[in-house]
Amino acid sequence: MKKPGRKPTYGAAIRLARITAGLFSKPYGWSFRAIEESLDISERTLARYVSVLRSDLLDWRGGPIVEVAGTGGERKLRLVSSMKAAEASSYQVALLYFSLTVLKFLEGTVLEEGVEGLWEKIYQNLSLTQQTRLSDLERKFYAVPYAPKDYGEFSEQLDVILRALLDQMRLKVDYAGLTGEGRQHDFDPYSLIAYRGGLYILGYSHRTSAIIYLAVERIRSVEFIHQPDGTQARFIYPRGFNPAAHSEGTFGIVEGPETRVELKIHSEQTEAYVRSRTIHRSQRFSRRRDGTTIMTMTVRGTTELANWIMSMGPWIEVLKPASLRKEIAQRHGGASRLYRVS
Repeated sequence: MKKPGRKPTYGAAIRLARITAGLFSKPYGWSFRAIEESLDISERTLARYVSVLRSDLLDWRGGPIVEVAGTGGERKLRLVSSMKAAEASSYQVALLYFSLTVLKFLEGTVLEEGVEGLWEKIYQNLSLTQQTRLSDLERKFYAVPYAPKDYGEFSEQLDVILRALLDQMRLKVDYAGLTGEGRQHDFDPYSLIAYRGGLYILGYSHRTSAIIYLAVERIRSVEFIHQPDGTQARFIYPRGFNPAAHSEGTFGIVEGPETRVELKIHSEQTEAYVRSRTIHRSQRFSRRRDGTTIMTMTVRGTTELANWIMSMGPWIEVLKPASLRKEIAQRHGGASRLYRVS
């Protein structure tokens, strides 16, 4: 004859409810030891509660809602649905790690410290199963930086810039021009831009009354601006501002006059390479009868474009504008003289 189970009491029902409610706020599980301490119950009593929860707390398909993870003193009670959702997110966590590898050029700065702290916090909150699944991430996901700049000496400047960005505080910037001349800007920072291994601040300069870029490595000093009453000067972030409107994609962040460019591609391999990429959002291609392809686009300034054309060697020819064609010809001529072979 089956021995009757212990008759449940009001206190037991309350504790069972507390355990169940607690699991919803602990997606990675609640350790047996912590439950015992929280409810002031013995190990034996908790074992009885777990048995009841696993046998009587069922989902709409009749499956258990809670499960036990781990062994011995490391056992945890957790919701089955939460565990499965967490396991599914391993893919998303891995993608986050890969995104963070792109920021490796920030080594030695407060940005690197913040990124590493974020990753450590996320990783520590993962389940043991997830951590095992995500082992060797540093070898599975790797980013090769493009000629990164060294920002190890600019940690203090970056700290001030980040605080100003988050709290919309106006800055006093002492900026060195290309030839080293100093310029003072009262500056409203709008965006921190990462471009080709470099960092730039995009914002409004009260000196030039325009939105401009400032290269972080050329900022000699930066500080908050204070008002007469001692409070920090703030600015209103412009509602319609969009950093994408101030960049030229592959051709970067250098402003200039709007220019329509016509290029002739002389190689099928080069054409395939260029077509597979968004070199510029306005790019268009048309095939000629002789087998060559014409690429057209409208850019703002040709400084970065000229550098890109030079990197393509003899396989891309500038047809228009004439000024850009002449510049490229002179560059190729200079390079040819350097490598003249007798």
